[in-house]
Amino acid sequence: MAPMPQGSIRRTAAAGPLPERVRRGPGTRLVPWDWTDMALFFALFFLGLSLLSAILLNPGVEHFGRSLVHGLSPQQQTALGNFVEQAAVYALAMIIVAGFALGRRHARLADLGWRLPRLRWLAVAVVVSAVSLVTLTWLLNVEAGLVHVQNAQIATVQSEYGNQVGIALVMFAVVAPLAEETFFRGFIYGWMRRRLNVPAAAVLSGCFFAAAHVSWGVTSEEILFLPLALLGTALALLYEYSGSLLPGAVVHGIFNLVEALQIL
Repeated sequence: MAPMPQGSIRRTAAAGPLPERVRRGPGTRLVPWDWTDMALFFALFFLGLSLLSAILLNPGVEHFGRSLVHGLSPQQQTALGNFVEQAAVYALAMIIVAGFALGRRHARLADLGWRLPRLRWLAVAVVVSAVSLVTLTWLLNVEAGLVHVQNAQIATVQSEYGNQVGIALVMFAVVAPLAEETFFRGFIYGWMRRRLNVPAAAVLSGCFFAAAHVSWGVTSEEILFLPLALLGTALALLYEYSGSLLPGAVVHGIFNLVEALQIL
C-alpha cells in the first residue's frame, strides 16, 4: 500500500504547523501525532504512576481498601487488589491519550479509532482470533520446547488472580484489550503510520507491543516476543483497514480470554 497523501497544512495554537488529520478509510482520519506527543505521554505517564503508587500505598487508602474487602478470602482480596492497581494504570494511559487527542490535537475519539466498524470486520475479527490462537500457541510451544522453559507469565497470572476466574476475565478480556488497543494501535501505530508505510508501521508497532509485554533477560519471558510481535502486527493491520479499534479489541479479548482460561 502506498503512503497516504498528506492533507493541507493547518496551524494549532498548541503545537504550531501540523498536517491536517490524514484520511484513512471511509470517514476516518489519523490523529496528527508527532514526537512531542510521545515525549509528553511518557513523562506524564511515569509521573502519574508515581502519584498512583503514593496514593495506593497511603495508609489511609490501604485501610479504606481493606474495609471494603473485609470478609472476603485472602485470595479474593489479592485478586481484587491487583485488578484495581492494573485498571488504574490502564485508565491513566487512556486518559492521557484521549486528552491529547481531544485537547492537544483537536481530533475526535472517532479519529483515534473509537467508532463502530462495518459488521464484516467483526466477522473478520473472529476468524483472525481463531487463526492467531492456533498459530501463535503452536509457535510458543515450539519455542518453549527448543529452550526447555515454560512461559513465565503463567506463574505471574496465577499468583495475581489465583482461581478468581471472573475477576481475571474482566481484566484480561475487557479492560486490557480496550486500553491496550487505544494505546498501542490508536497512539503508537497512529504516530508511526504518519511517517511510515503500512507494513513498516504495523511490524514496528507490533514489535513495540511485544517488547512492552516481555521482561528481558528472562528466557521464559523472551520466548513471548515473536508470537506477540506477530499478534501486534495483525492487530495494527485490523486497525488500519477497518478504521476502528474494536475489531482488534475483539481479537485481543478472545486471545486473552482463551489464554487466561487455560492458565486459571
